[in-house]
Amino acid sequence: MITSGVYVTVALLLAASPFSFEGHLAEDWIAREAGWCFEAGTAIHADPFFHGGVLGLPGKHLGDVQVTAEVKINSVYHDPDTVWVGLLVRAHKPLSGEPRQGSYHFFLRANGESILQRDGTTTLYTVHTEQRPREEFVKLTLTAKGAHIRGYINGEKVIALKDNTFDAGEVALVHYGNEAVFREVTVKGDIVPKSPVLEVIPQQPTPVKQPLVTPISAIGIRKSDPGIAEFFKRKSGERFTPKGFNHTALSEVLTGWHATFNVGHYNPDSMEILLAAIADTGANTIRVWAWGLQDASGFTGSAKNCGLNGEYMENILDFLRRCTRHRLYAILILDETPHNAYYNGIAAKADRKLPTPHVTGYNLNYFSSGTLAAKEQATRDFVQYVKDADPGLLNTVLGWAFSNEAFVNHSEGPFNRNSGHVVVANGSTYDMNVKEQRQACYDESMLYWCNTLADAVKSVAPDALTTLGMWTSDAHGRVPVNYVLSDDRDPRHPPRPSVLACSESRLDFLDIHIYPWDGTSQIRPEAHEWNAVKYSGKPVLVGEYGVFKDKSIEEARIMMREMLAQVYNMGYQGSLHWIWDLTGVKGQTWSAVEEGLATYLMTLDVYPK
Repeated sequence: MITSGVYVTVALLLAASPFSFEGHLAEDWIAREAGWCFEAGTAIHADPFFHGGVLGLPGKHLGDVQVTAEVKINSVYHDPDTVWVGLLVRAHKPLSGEPRQGSYHFFLRANGESILQRDGTTTLYTVHTEQRPREEFVKLTLTAKGAHIRGYINGEKVIALKDNTFDAGEVALVHYGNEAVFREVTVKGDIVPKSPVLEVIPQQPTPVKQPLVTPISAIGIRKSDPGIAEFFKRKSGERFTPKGFNHTALSEVLTGWHATFNVGHYNPDSMEILLAAIADTGANTIRVWAWGLQDASGFTGSAKNCGLNGEYMENILDFLRRCTRHRLYAILILDETPHNAYYNGIAAKADRKLPTPHVTGYNLNYFSSGTLAAKEQATRDFVQYVKDADPGLLNTVLGWAFSNEAFVNHSEGPFNRNSGHVVVANGSTYDMNVKEQRQACYDESMLYWCNTLADAVKSVAPDALTTLGMWTSDAHGRVPVNYVLSDDRDPRHPPRPSVLACSESRLDFLDIHIYPWDGTSQIRPEAHEWNAVKYSGKPVLVGEYGVFKDKSIEEARIMMREMLAQVYNMGYQGSLHWIWDLTGVKGQTWSAVEEGLATYLMTLDVYPK
């Protein structure tokens, strides 16, 4: 429904417009990633790492709308014919996740093909034109009036259809696979109120009744005589050193996302064989993705689901029961953010209470109030399901890990801004022009995020242990305190170990990953901030280690032994090899099942006695 009398015209060019920019990004327009350059009434974006970009107007919820822009493609990163540049209208949240989801997307390929898509996947209309945006500017216009969607090229209507899937949303400029130029950009439309966030009543599944397990000893944490924290078995009091392997199954052969427990993918008999083989090596711990691919077969089920996917959760329980029988402890990775009707509703409600418009892209995982609220509830629900099924299975979980490898991108908001104040999920405001405040934004936000999720776990299972997977700054040749500033390296920045190990942190142990980043087996304690972490009272384990196949198996064995000897000498308390079996997957490390590697690693003389 359109609110009568409320109308907005947004221009990127006109100096008289409050939404214009001249040499800088106006406050209303938000770039999802770094690499945007604004000069002489033109927006240019190049991103050789991610290869695309989004420039949007968060908070401008428009119904009937018209967007116009002159566009041009400069250099390309992929197929020179199919790279594209275009416009979004009625988009759900284009600065987060997949920007085209919940939108109408009108775009022009370099070969002149013009396409209108819905929801980023469904092609509604295709037109072949003689336009060549690599050679000259082409004027694109996309209008949505009621159910009538029309696309124009240089003022000529080329697409017209009716579709009432989306009635309102945000606008954005988008491109992929190229360096893109936008100029003469105008947005006209009716501002409409967002629909109220409806209270979605959760419909959580009930565990299937099974005989209770004979629980294995719960693991606790204590300080050793030298003052270094270590794991121990609560029942016997003996020291416990986690050693073992990571395991995953991908959603497709050789590709895809983690789908170890997805319905139709998980096979109890195959899992039994795998766990028996791991236990036979002398391993005592396995690390797995408990939250994997989120489709109808995933842990949140279909988009309309109002709770966890019961079938998926039964796969988790089956796995934990088998681990218990084989006396294997499990680290369960609760990676990324849950999505379905229930958890999306929680996120939307939190977002309206505390908006974070300058947070974009992957960084929403850690800096958005909405994503954190959704993950907090899903974490509590997940642990509760296991407890309701069989409290003894909680002993089998060595740690609940809130991310496989935590990081933020300096190329995305809020760190793609070099000026202005931003608000993030902890409710604090930071000045992006001040280096120390940029670092504080990351450090304080990560601590708040971890503590919120740790509290969620312990509200259900007070004795449970929590952790977070990460690598360290030496992976990209940076020092730990780098202010999340843009440079010419990988845009990902891991959190600082000293922040996660500080006295205010409610994580129980740290999970740091080591690989031969520089081609050697050298471990750099300064990147691990080891002086601050060593006596923090929180044990640290190597949640992943391995050597890539550019090294021979003989070289890999030597390097892994050297790496483990170093970290155990530093005071690390456990190590888990990456990975049990991903043989044949391009770019992977040596798998444990190859060349007798599993037995070799489990019988090394480096482990604490």
